[in-house]
Amino acid sequence: MPTKGKQEERRRASRTTLLGAALIAPQSKTQKAMTAVLDNANRIGIGLHTKEAVAVQEPVTVTLVFLDQEGDEQQEKLAGKVAWVKPWEKGYLIGVVFDEVVTKEKNRFLHSYLEETLKETA
Repeated sequence: MPTKGKQEERRRASRTTLLGAALIAPQSKTQKAMTAVLDNANRIGIGLHTKEAVAVQEPVTVTLVFLDQEGDEQQEKLAGKVAWVKPWEKGYLIGVVFDEVVTKEKNRFLHSYLEETLKETA
């Protein structure tokens, strides 16, 4: 039986595991910001899980926290839209597509993390 090649993968960009805490803030006034747990990321989006659902196509801001080389916290905020939401045993799995591709200039810490981990898996 043939195995699936990279070109058959359903995602347009490889994802890498990225575990940690995040804050997801829906732009609508009907829902408050909530904590989330990161599952994975790539240059065009992020997967996370939350206890509450967010509407598909809802504009959101996702805030990530990284530790720099000195051990100081550095925040990065990424704007995007909720692409999909699926019920999960502990809440909801959520996929967010960023409004802009992650770049070294705009998202220094996430870009650096993705560069290093994606190199290792190539």
